[in-house]
Amino acid sequence: MKTTQFNFSKIVSTAKYLGVAALFIGGLATFSGCATKGCTDDTADNYDAAATEDDGTCVPARDKFLGAYNCQEVCGPDNYTYNMTVVTSSTGDLKIIFQDFGDFVTSIDATATVSGDNVTIDAATYGTVSLTGSGTLNGNVLTITYTVTDLSTGDDLTCTITATKS
Repeated sequence: MKTTQFNFSKIVSTAKYLGVAALFIGGLATFSGCATKGCTDDTADNYDAAATEDDGTCVPARDKFLGAYNCQEVCGPDNYTYNMTVVTSSTGDLKIIFQDFGDFVTSIDATATVSGDNVTIDAATYGTVSLTGSGTLNGNVLTITYTVTDLSTGDDLTCTITATKS
């Protein structure tokens, strides 16, 4: 029977060399511009968690809400028809403003926060009324349900707006 001897020092030396070479090659791959491009803005609709370099394709979630709407509103026993415009708010990337919200005697610009296809109206007081509510955008139709409270009487009224983007 033939006995084979191993030169362990040569094996260890070779392994060290290969290990250093692998680290060097891996390092080149890391620093050679192999970034994953995509949207790196975590507030955007098309955010890509795997992206390491922004490619300029980010679409803020609020952009799809922006524009002019034709509104049909049911508020208690009454029905209203009016126009409303949604614009950006300077208070944050996820904020919008409903200009001429509701069919009130006084024009109301209600601020809201966007999350995906949903919107939450920021609780606020406008003269003698306060508003709270939320809505959902489905294609070009925005449906909003809100509660208006008359601060002088404490009476609440729930209203639903069906707003179609024009």
